[in-house]
Amino acid sequence: MSARFIILLSLTTLLLFSILSPSLSKTENGKVENDDDDEDLSFLEDASDKNDAVPHDHHYPDSDQFEGDDIDSDDFENYSDFDDSESDPYKEPEIDDKDVVVLKERNFSDFIENHKFVMVEFYAPWCGHCQALAPEYAAAATELKGEDVALAKVDATEDSELAQEYDVQGFPTVYFFVDGVHKPYPGQRTKDAIVTWIKKKIGPGIYNITTLDDAERVLTSDSKVVLGYINSLVGPETEELAAASRLEDDVNFYQTVNPDVAKLFHLDPKVKRPALVLIKNEAEKLNYFDGNFSKSEIVEFVFANKLPLVTTFTRESAPSIFESPIKKQLLLFATSNDSGKVLPIFQEAAKFFKGKLVFVYVELDNEDVGKPVADYFGITGNAPTVLAYTGNNDGQKFVLDGELTLEKIKTFGEEFLEDRLKPFFKSDPVPETNDGDVKIVVGNNFDEIVLDESKDVLLEIYAPWCGHCQALEPTYNKLGKHLRGIESLVIAKMDGTTNEHPRAKADGFPTILFFPAGNKSFDPLTVDTDRTVVALYKFIKKHASIPFKLQKPASTPKPESSDTKGSQESSTNDVKDEL
Repeated sequence: MSARFIILLSLTTLLLFSILSPSLSKTENGKVENDDDDEDLSFLEDASDKNDAVPHDHHYPDSDQFEGDDIDSDDFENYSDFDDSESDPYKEPEIDDKDVVVLKERNFSDFIENHKFVMVEFYAPWCGHCQALAPEYAAAATELKGEDVALAKVDATEDSELAQEYDVQGFPTVYFFVDGVHKPYPGQRTKDAIVTWIKKKIGPGIYNITTLDDAERVLTSDSKVVLGYINSLVGPETEELAAASRLEDDVNFYQTVNPDVAKLFHLDPKVKRPALVLIKNEAEKLNYFDGNFSKSEIVEFVFANKLPLVTTFTRESAPSIFESPIKKQLLLFATSNDSGKVLPIFQEAAKFFKGKLVFVYVELDNEDVGKPVADYFGITGNAPTVLAYTGNNDGQKFVLDGELTLEKIKTFGEEFLEDRLKPFFKSDPVPETNDGDVKIVVGNNFDEIVLDESKDVLLEIYAPWCGHCQALEPTYNKLGKHLRGIESLVIAKMDGTTNEHPRAKADGFPTILFFPAGNKSFDPLTVDTDRTVVALYKFIKKHASIPFKLQKPASTPKPESSDTKGSQESSTNDVKDEL
């Protein structure tokens, strides 16, 4: 009996302890937190704050920021599209795509299994780049009709599971299947590029030229050609040349044993064979091969010489620039009047960096692309400027100071390749006065304001055209007004379209970052909370390195009114300090 009593007493004690322990723990350990919860923040609130809180949206700029679908704002490398759900439903234009096979989830696997070569485009009807590709893709399908290849398409918005199975993350995504194995299509989105690339994949990769008529036709129709002048159209030499051709997607390879054909291609008919020449319709028209006649050395030669010495930036050339396997670029920004003087120097410098750097000329007074590209890279004024660009995810830029001479450009390019240059960051002019409730940060005063170790700093990175940023502005200004008197705290904002800093990485607009005092060597905290004055204040209070106390503003007396209801509303507004 006593044993049962002891067990019952023990169970009762444990039950009471489990009930009481959370409240005890909260009392002992949650003192600071309870103090915060009890803090009267009613004066920070405004009725509109609760109803119009700005959503936390990673909103990226539309591609039309640069006046066209082919130039995107993120790194000029991203060709994905953005779905505007508020716009009218897209009506597809009439395109003769009768030779493009429509695939669905139900017939996809069977079709791929029954065809050795298949190109498949995963698209979305609303995608601007897909719309631009559609007529080129259809024309390519028609031209390749009768060849041992099929061109097909899949509407990824209807067959989403199929698109997910093939890891489709943007539109259009184009794959080429060989015996059921797929790889991405790396070429340009034009009919000629698609046809040339596919023919090389499904054919022998190399074509014979036996007559002068054939030679003249090739020189007239092809913009870039490689001709091998060999001893026999069969054997080891042609095998090496054919193997090299399959590794080059945008250059056509030919071979001949005819001395007259060789002469037409600017080769000495009496030259020792095998010989090889690359011809392109550029300022540098001819490149002669002087290495061992092997696949690897031929590929290396063609890769280094196939691009023009300098590519003029246009909408049409943008993909070849930014999708090039050579990521690092040197860009010359100059007006058409200045190009006659500086462009030849730039072209001469390019000869020393074949296969290592892409040289690009941006015509500043070209209204179509000049200004948008210059703005993107932070180039101001019309003076000729050379800028180096890493072209990868970090998108670092470096500016050549001083006069543009051949030796200076060569040295600049060499130091760029050796990672010895100091990065350039865009910046608006530093404000002459900066006494507002919200401090203005630009690239050149970022260190002084944001990285001040004695201050806790809240920084909004915004874009002037961003609707969510515009909606947030009144709330952010209220926050700055209430916290203005706290010496250890800075509320700041920076225009992310015209200013850059390595510590200010924006995932979209607006991005709000918090830099705690005494901890500026670490990455900032991303503010992921409701966009209201109270929510932002609580985030700051929780994460600030330097404790602070927000003083409730004193009510401002107002003249009495004969309207009792009006007096009551005025009194309530005084207490809440509605802004």
